[in-house]
Amino acid sequence: MMEKKLWGLDLNILKNMYDREAAALKSALLNGASWDDVKDQRRKVTELSIAIHKLRYRSGNPAESSSRSEP
Repeated sequence: MMEKKLWGLDLNILKNMYDREAAALKSALLNGASWDDVKDQRRKVTELSIAIHKLRYRSGNPAESSSRSEP
């Protein structure tokens, strides 16, 4: 699975990859591609999202993350 290979990448690289893949997916859908036609792109976007989440919160509870906004 591609997801495990992504875990070793830098967060900014993952975010850039996610932005590109999400834009490509959106464009394909807006240009009339069927949901089934973009299955591989949807999987890539999902795997990138999971990798970003895991990298961001690998230290434990997301509620205790230093990146969490202060009230």
